[in-house]
Amino acid sequence: MTWEYTTYAAVFHFTALISVGTILLLVRRRGTPGTNALILLMLAVTEWSFAAGMEAASVDFSQKILWSKIEYLGAVSAPTLFMIFTLEYCQITRFLTRRFLLIYSVIPVVAVIATFTNDWHGLIWNSFTLSQTEPNSLIYGHGVGYYLLIAYDYAIVLLGLAVMVRAWFQLKQPYRRQIGIILFSSIFPVASGIAYSFGLNIIPGLDITPISFLLTGLIIALGVIQFGLFDLAPISRHLIIENMDDGILVLDDKNRIVDINPMAESIIAAPASSLLGHPISEVLASWGSFLQLIEQDNDPKIEILSRENPARYYNLRIQPLHNRNNDPLGRLFAFRDVTSYRQTEDKLARQNEELKIIERINLAITAGLDIQQTIKTLHQQCSHVAPIDLFYVALYDEDHALITVPLHYEHGHYQTGTLRDINERPGTIGDVIRTRKTLYLNDNINPVTGPLNPSVVTEKRGKSYIGIPLMVRDKVVGVISIQNYRANAYRQEQINMLERISLHAAIAIENAKLYSEVQRLAIIDELTGIYNYRGLKELGSREVERARRFSHPLSLLFFDIDDFRNFNNKYSHATGNIILQTLVQRCRTVLRSVDVFTRFGGDEFVALLPETDLSSAEAVAKRLVNEIAETKIPTPYGELHVTVSIGLAMLNNNTVDLDELVDRANRAEHQAKRGQNSIVAIAE
Repeated sequence: MTWEYTTYAAVFHFTALISVGTILLLVRRRGTPGTNALILLMLAVTEWSFAAGMEAASVDFSQKILWSKIEYLGAVSAPTLFMIFTLEYCQITRFLTRRFLLIYSVIPVVAVIATFTNDWHGLIWNSFTLSQTEPNSLIYGHGVGYYLLIAYDYAIVLLGLAVMVRAWFQLKQPYRRQIGIILFSSIFPVASGIAYSFGLNIIPGLDITPISFLLTGLIIALGVIQFGLFDLAPISRHLIIENMDDGILVLDDKNRIVDINPMAESIIAAPASSLLGHPISEVLASWGSFLQLIEQDNDPKIEILSRENPARYYNLRIQPLHNRNNDPLGRLFAFRDVTSYRQTEDKLARQNEELKIIERINLAITAGLDIQQTIKTLHQQCSHVAPIDLFYVALYDEDHALITVPLHYEHGHYQTGTLRDINERPGTIGDVIRTRKTLYLNDNINPVTGPLNPSVVTEKRGKSYIGIPLMVRDKVVGVISIQNYRANAYRQEQINMLERISLHAAIAIENAKLYSEVQRLAIIDELTGIYNYRGLKELGSREVERARRFSHPLSLLFFDIDDFRNFNNKYSHATGNIILQTLVQRCRTVLRSVDVFTRFGGDEFVALLPETDLSSAEAVAKRLVNEIAETKIPTPYGELHVTVSIGLAMLNNNTVDLDELVDRANRAEHQAKRGQNSIVAIAE
């Protein structure tokens, strides 16, 4: 290779050096939008200038053409990189996707290929002539491909300049100063390129466009050092709107949608492609009341529940749009997301309602000592929280393993509940007591608790069931049962609130139970620990009422100790008391926990047997007779024996009340005493 290093070659190489220096300055500011594309642009200029210098220094004809081809690697890339830089700097990101970048690279790649294959087609250069005025200079004759490439290059350069000019008008200081520096630095390569393309260059055959980048590089370097160029980059207003959390919808003066951001698309639940250009009345046809409101009022106060999943709440503000002459251009709709505000507001409302409910329950705690009234109050307050079709409170007696339901709500009215042994029939209540945790069954085919009265057939069953343990000092005192005929009737927040209510309800229930215990002691026989006559009247009347309502069998045993007066006269009343206490203990081994066992007076006893017909009651009576007869009663006078006579009666349609039932059994008991070897008699 033959070289002649000319002044032009030195200038080209100096331009390349300045470009490298500019790149080093820009690398430190790579975080600013536009710097990456500008670095690539200056790399293209560096390659272009260096190759131009090598072409200027080459003497051999073929060597010059080779370096000219190498020049085109940077020359055809620079205009495209300039346009990409302007888009990136102004953050017009929708035109910087991979698809667009691939499209932008097509022409430069084709141009490079055409350049290196020019010997075959002559599209880029169709002649090469040595300059008569400048030594070691070659004048290139251009083909049609060159002019097509020039047209494309300057089209995209002008497009980039237009983007920068538009940004200059839209933005304020200090952005205008920065854009001004970039525009000013672009003038020189654009002007020199146009001059070369149209043969207006001062030196024939010499393309000074790479040299013009010397000024471009110096201006950019000065801008970076002196004016902080790329320290602060403008953010496109369009980009801001695209990324706003608020939904933006713009209408023209004919109420057609002309712009919409992604957030508004999600609120309307439709893509922009199907919305732009369409009247809002057509797009939002299903929002009838909403459309009427915005047509009647330019500044309506509207809250919208979106169709997103999960749904969100938005406040709508409508702003009229005017030009500089105050002529109406359309309207801007701004949807502000107020979901968190609404959720906080709803939470405060729920907490306020919860405090009111708890306050009412606390009033019941201090003022209400009646267990049934306390349960009714609790039911009413729970109804404010969740829909209830069935409700009851099951009281738990751990010492006797008994479940008592004082009151049961169903079909719109209250009923007296039942008593049962939890060991015999634990059910779902037993599960709640055992686990000491809330039980929620959201969809059950089978009944979750069964009817409170087993022989009653109900038309509906509770499919949704909530069982909440009532805890007092870490002890389960009962279970609240809340049910609904529908499946999945309760939400978790409702269950949580019912659990909080149950904490206060447990105290109210326990207070009522303690008061009931005081009342119960008034109906307990002090000597034997079973019910007295008053207890029989209170509990027995309730059992008679229940048996009549549900057509259940109910039997009554009346018995006393044979010749008990002689025992007292012969041994003492203290010995008589021992006999009475021992008899009660033995009877309890035969009778059930649900039976109402009563000391009627003196040595007379009554046992009321719920859910028991005559034949079953007679079997119970015979077991009692045998158990007592076989019992040896230790006394200070040795082991004594007693016998009893029992009368039996069953509730029927002719029995007026409990007193008449007792009287019938009492008369049957008298018959048993008069009968020969007959110790059990059945009333007719």
